[in-house]
Amino acid sequence: MKKLMLALTSVALMATAAMAEAPATAATQVKMKIKAKEKAGVVKAKVSISHDMLTYDQAKKKGQEADFITHITATAGGKVVYDVSTSQFLSKNPLIKFQFAGKKGDELKVTYTQLKGGVFFDTKEIK
Repeated sequence: MKKLMLALTSVALMATAAMAEAPATAATQVKMKIKAKEKAGVVKAKVSISHDMLTYDQAKKKGQEADFITHITATAGGKVVYDVSTSQFLSKNPLIKFQFAGKKGDELKVTYTQLKGGVFFDTKEIK
């Protein structure tokens, strides 16, 4: 019983320390993975975004504020190659695929904006 109590206490202390290091916002949980490959002058891109996409109805049930992705933009070689306005219809953890004319070595930058105003981006070199 003492071992169990010590283990639970140490887990609680670690969780408290982790929460103190990072602010308690949904933005800390957001991650993005980008894959971009060029073949014959055409770049195929896949972007996976980890996001809860909390709709108005879901937020009301949970007693929170709605927060979902409202705009996604991708740029490569100084040009906008993908631009879309979204709404709460977008699924949780969306996977976005698109193609554009590009070349190896360019940098693909994907930026998205949340309803609450948070702006996040990630970059990946085109292979």
